[in-house]
Amino acid sequence: MKKLYKYLLYILPLVLIFSYFPVISLGSNETMNFELSLPLLWLVVFDVISLVMVCKKYRKELFTKVFGSVLWWLFPLFATLSVCWSLNVTRGILTVGVMWALFFAVVFLWDLRKNLDDKFWKVFWRWFFGSAMFACAWCVVQCILDVSGVSQEASLLCDGCVYQMFGFPHPNGFAIEPQFMGNLLVAPILVVGANLIAACPSDTLRAAQAKSSRSVEHIAIKFAPLLFFIFSATLFLTFSRGAIYACVVGLVVMLIFVRPKLKQIFITLGIFAAAFLFTLNLQGILTASSPTSDTYVDGVAKVLNHLSLGIIDVRGGEKAPERSGEITPVIPVENSEAPVENSIYSGYVEESTDTRVRLASAAIEIWHQDFKTALVGVGIGGAGQALYNGGFSPAPKEIVQNEYAEILLETGSIGISLFALIVILAIRVMLKNRKSAGLLIALLAAYGVTLLFFSGLPNALNIVLIPALLVLL
Repeated sequence: MKKLYKYLLYILPLVLIFSYFPVISLGSNETMNFELSLPLLWLVVFDVISLVMVCKKYRKELFTKVFGSVLWWLFPLFATLSVCWSLNVTRGILTVGVMWALFFAVVFLWDLRKNLDDKFWKVFWRWFFGSAMFACAWCVVQCILDVSGVSQEASLLCDGCVYQMFGFPHPNGFAIEPQFMGNLLVAPILVVGANLIAACPSDTLRAAQAKSSRSVEHIAIKFAPLLFFIFSATLFLTFSRGAIYACVVGLVVMLIFVRPKLKQIFITLGIFAAAFLFTLNLQGILTASSPTSDTYVDGVAKVLNHLSLGIIDVRGGEKAPERSGEITPVIPVENSEAPVENSIYSGYVEESTDTRVRLASAAIEIWHQDFKTALVGVGIGGAGQALYNGGFSPAPKEIVQNEYAEILLETGSIGISLFALIVILAIRVMLKNRKSAGLLIALLAAYGVTLLFFSGLPNALNIVLIPALLVLL
């Protein structure tokens, strides 16, 4: 049983990479899709195996020995209670189910942490970095396949990821969208970044660090600059503003918290900047290589314009007008052997930002429409239905795309307060781990930023599971 438990943790980084593909579709209704992914299946199996181990360990003292302070229970218990007044009971029950599965996984990880010896961590880091490298390689392959004319069924690119959008593809890996693929790279970047920041004030310290099997240094210290470059470059390749901004925040927090020497700061930020410039040129080359009429300069200009929210425009002139989000037909050109396509977007896509702001604002507006909703919300899982009922979305399947606004709308002032309590408790636990506190707080800050860009956890279980595992180091 212990071996199976460890094997499940070994493969966790790889399982998380396949956050959406392959997916098992179980149908849908007017408010949601019913789907199972590998991470969700892994979560169920892990909880069952862990529960058996914990029951054997404690038997009659299970609840008093394992589950600890009642403060950790308050938010999931209140969220479960809110199903009673949810506007979407089915979605609420499923959401609560995933929440409790994550909660128990974290509890079991903490209680069974003594089973994770030095040998475990040595193997785990190989899976951790190997999985990230595999994901990076697949993202590059996706881009090559797309500009080569391979179908989306084979490349697994999402509808908004293909070269027709900007002139160059931005990969989503095995995730549902690029932001989730980018989100999966945040932890590897910060882990390797922590190694770079704390690197070698002296040969003695380096040798001492290398002796620790729980430390990442014994695997990554030699290749840390290369790994940091590859992971960062792939993050920029996903073209996800949410994931990129979050990673930048995480790096800044880590630099502030750790306060390394100036040399380490320049090395870390220099490699990060080099990765951006490398990807920027690659996106320009992909643009020039794609069947669109866009040039290398167009691709570079679009990247800078979009990531800067329209502030930077190196073209100097007026941007070409944007067309609808539908893929445009091929336009024949005189004296050309092959027809040429026009890409849809000319730079910063304001609609992407405006939609998130509009939905978050709508959620807040509905939240304070009456005392009951302000206090306890519309019930877990009911945000989409509430937006639809209020005339703020065209269908009940619409989500808020901001986790904080969604928690506020669904669980009210009480729920958001209890959620904040869990974050505070998590920070306290992380601060007790002095050697890794900088990395853990940086990771928490980065994931905190990503929650401003999407809502719902089934496609982002890494936000809970990876910090919970790393805190055991």
